Amino acid sequence: MTAPVNLEKALAAFRTAFTYEHPEGIQITPQVAGDELRVEVRHQDVNALRGFDVIAQPLETEERDAQQLGEDIARVVEQELMYGQLPVVGEDGAFRRIVV
Repeated sequence: MTAPVNLEKALAAFRTAFTYEHPEGIQITPQVAGDELRVEVRHQDVNALRGFDVIAQPLETEERDAQQLGEDIARVVEQELMYGQLPVVGEDGAFRRIVV
């Protein structure tokens, strides 16, 4: 069994790797809570609150180290932002979840 991924180190790796020049008004909030690293992307336009969440809950058997996990999350957030149209919040108040 391997040691669990250090999520604080993964968060630092995300902040270093995430260099995408996103449009003004989009809020990107990375945070560690418990055993989860979450990046919330939000934008309030004239019609609706839009956004998505990228979540990592690594297992003890995780093959990636903290550096790779942070870089993977940054890549997923960048790819989603490149689509240009953020999904609207669901009727249940939940945002689209992407698990990395």
